Amino acid sequence: MEMMETYEVMRDRYENLILQRDRLAKEAEHYRMEYYREFGELITDAFQARIDCIALKKSIAFCQTKLNSGEEIDPISMQEFIDSSMLAYNAQLEDLLNLTKAGQSMVPVPVLEVEEIKRIYRKIAKRLHPDICPLTAEEPELMELFQKALFAYRANDLKGIREAEILINRFLKEHGKNPEPVVIENLPERIADLEMEIAQIVETEPYSYKNLLEDAEAAAQKRKELEAEKENYSNYKNELKEYRDKLLTA
Repeated sequence: MEMMETYEVMRDRYENLILQRDRLAKEAEHYRMEYYREFGELITDAFQARIDCIALKKSIAFCQTKLNSGEEIDPISMQEFIDSSMLAYNAQLEDLLNLTKAGQSMVPVPVLEVEEIKRIYRKIAKRLHPDICPLTAEEPELMELFQKALFAYRANDLKGIREAEILINRFLKEHGKNPEPVVIENLPERIADLEMEIAQIVETEPYSYKNLLEDAEAAAQKRKELEAEKENYSNYKNELKEYRDKLLTA
């Protein structure tokens, strides 16, 4: 009896840690969106100025190579070289623009809706989370429905998680499934892994943006740093452009 009680206590702790991990991951994504809503434009502007400098340095290297070999500088070939060299940087810029746009379009969700979303997800997760219920991993359609619920939970989508709950219940009824609690092996190791995962979430970005977002003085300092970074790159860009133009007319 004592062993069973110990197991039940550990299982309950394990389930709660799973829910805590999922909640923190959801909060981390929220802080990411808040971060880019607050600083996204400045981050993007500073990065744009930086990659402009990189592109100019590449054009300067192209020009110097041609001049050193006694060849004429073909502007079209130079632009093709720059474009191919800047693909990765431009992809990063596109990602920043998308994050900034997503952050700016984020709409606050009423507290009552958030609580309802949390309640529904908790009910679904305690019954069907893949880390708890083997049936979910064995049934692709059920896994897809659980993922739908998880996505709705993270997006604070009350309509979506309600629909997911209805579809999950219909699937279980139609297929005669009634998941029963199963014995979870290696609970101490699983609990330790979850605790490490939770610590990792809390101690790293984007969850760590929380401290910056909640500190008005630190946020103001961050804006100043980004503005200074943009200005420095802009000044450097002008210097590089002037030098590149001299090479083009050499």
